[in-house]
Amino acid sequence: MDDEIKSKRPRDIFNELKWKECMDISECSIEYIHRGVPGNTKTVSGEDIVDIGHLFFTLFPDTMIPYHRILLIKYKGEKVYVKAELEHV
Repeated sequence: MDDEIKSKRPRDIFNELKWKECMDISECSIEYIHRGVPGNTKTVSGEDIVDIGHLFFTLFPDTMIPYHRILLIKYKGEKVYVKAELEHV
């Protein structure tokens, strides 16, 4: 199946969603640690990603988020990444 995500790490997942012809990064959502907001987490859409760097991804207009802060990535509503320590909770 062409729309199945094969990657396991957040950066690789983002690149797969961005570059694979049958996929659309705007259809993913990312939940990450964001200190200072209620619950200390924030969820954004993949369409807000403007750069996929080596250690960080960048959200519009210039917010850099390190990959280690990502808790969950969903694509078309399905979980494609769950941070390892959360899988056992």
